[in-house]
Amino acid sequence: MKALKINPIVIILINIIAPTMYIFISGRYLQIYLVSFATCLLVLMGRFKRILALWIVYALMFFGYYFSINVEGLKFVGLFLIVLVQAVPCLALASILITKYNSAQLLSSLETLHVPRILVVAVTITLKYIPTFKREFGYILESMRLRGIKFTWKRPIKSFQYFIVPQLFRCAALAEEVTAAGLVKGIDAPVKRTSFYEEKVTALDISILTVFAVGLIGGFIWR
Repeated sequence: MKALKINPIVIILINIIAPTMYIFISGRYLQIYLVSFATCLLVLMGRFKRILALWIVYALMFFGYYFSINVEGLKFVGLFLIVLVQAVPCLALASILITKYNSAQLLSSLETLHVPRILVVAVTITLKYIPTFKREFGYILESMRLRGIKFTWKRPIKSFQYFIVPQLFRCAALAEEVTAAGLVKGIDAPVKRTSFYEEKVTALDISILTVFAVGLIGGFIWR
């Protein structure tokens, strides 16, 4: 089956709306629905490895919840896990924004919402910085290994310094690089920006949002 192309706006809207629904809809219904919906959406996008990761993380968290909730002294861990597990489907979909779409596609799709340019740029840079952060973290680990520095829980504060301090310096340097790259590409130009990618809302996108909305409405009916 050919993987379908979905507008990034659809995934962004789902991730904005879904978490707020826990206030109005039964948590058990919404958990089951979001996992099922996220699985179907990932199937349409051909992200089968992501589906496997979603179900493994989901199962492990539920196992940890049922184990810890019945152990005196670990109930707080169970409560933390049951709250965290609610975000797993949304995080699985949000990860697609990082891996599947490039910065130009995200900018093009966000600009169709006619939101302020500053917000569009901020969201795009935030989403695309996550893989950069992961890569920089790997560089720090490799540098520590070459210097014979090991992380130890006996001295957690000292060990975390080896991670945090270099990462902060790299964040400052990368911020300057990203700013320079944006200025070169005319990100601050007052004219309407054109793009090679034309991320328009299609009938498929509207259908997905409609199915998502119908499922949420079902949560108000199903008690």
